[in-house]
Amino acid sequence: MSSPALFLDRDGVLNRERSFIKSPDELEILPGVPETLARAHDEGYRLIVVSNQSGIARELFGFEDLDRIHRKLQAHCGGLLDGIYVCPHHPTEGCEALRRSCPCRKPASGMLSRASREWDLDLGASFLVGDAPRDIHAAHALGVKAICVLGEKMPDPARWEGELPDAFVADLPEAWKHIGNSS
Repeated sequence: MSSPALFLDRDGVLNRERSFIKSPDELEILPGVPETLARAHDEGYRLIVVSNQSGIARELFGFEDLDRIHRKLQAHCGGLLDGIYVCPHHPTEGCEALRRSCPCRKPASGMLSRASREWDLDLGASFLVGDAPRDIHAAHALGVKAICVLGEKMPDPARWEGELPDAFVADLPEAWKHIGNSS
């Protein structure tokens, strides 16, 4: 039987946004994240991280560094993350082997599609919580409802450009309240 997913962009949703997180020491989990993920898990949602990580293509950090960062993320999230999907590519910058347009890099929906196949997800009952238009576009392309965390870096919703999310919220805990109210 298919499960709903809570797709999660990483930077700005689960952890404090920085230019590039290159080591586990730079990962700072945002307030309320572990508790919110526990509630979503208890409600039967698969917890799936989908994150562009072009710092790998740009050779700012490597796959081993990213693995250490994600082990720390998983530990801080109570081991509840079902999957962490990343796109290491960049369409115009970085090392030649990873410099390309690809179907996994958001705003494309390749990471969500792959997770859906691997976890037998009910996309129509799923949500993506992100903090950028690329997240919203990737979700809507597959019929997933999209919630935008305004956080510290996003403009006023009235000045949003591009495809609108289903809701604007302050943070992940508020996104979960919205999901509960829309079910």
